[in-house]
Amino acid sequence: MNSMTRRGYQGPERRRAPRVESRLPVILTDGTGELTASTRDISESGACCTLRRFVPLMTKLQIHFELPGRPRAARIACQGVVVRVDPPAPAPRSSRYHLAIFFNDMADEDRARIARYIHDHREAVKPRGTPRR
Repeated sequence: MNSMTRRGYQGPERRRAPRVESRLPVILTDGTGELTASTRDISESGACCTLRRFVPLMTKLQIHFELPGRPRAARIACQGVVVRVDPPAPAPRSSRYHLAIFFNDMADEDRARIARYIHDHREAVKPRGTPRR
């Protein structure tokens, strides 16, 4: 099983914050410069991002992205730490790496914007006939 997926996982959910699938362009900055990535999913506490370069565990990152919305997008700037990488080491045949990033320094209003985005995104994708809260 791929270490970044939870398919087939039978244990209790360990995440505290709800997460939604969402493809958002992201700029990550580490000690070597800027990296372009895209999210696979996002929560108030972190994101899973896909990029083409290996980034080691515990790397501190500056993170910049925009949450789509109306009337305008919300720009988010925060700091994060890489807490999981797949594959876990540089791989000569891998063209993509999946990073789990924990947002360790974020303004409260940005965290609230992400929470609203997740709530709105989850409401928008509910199947017909599902009661809305």
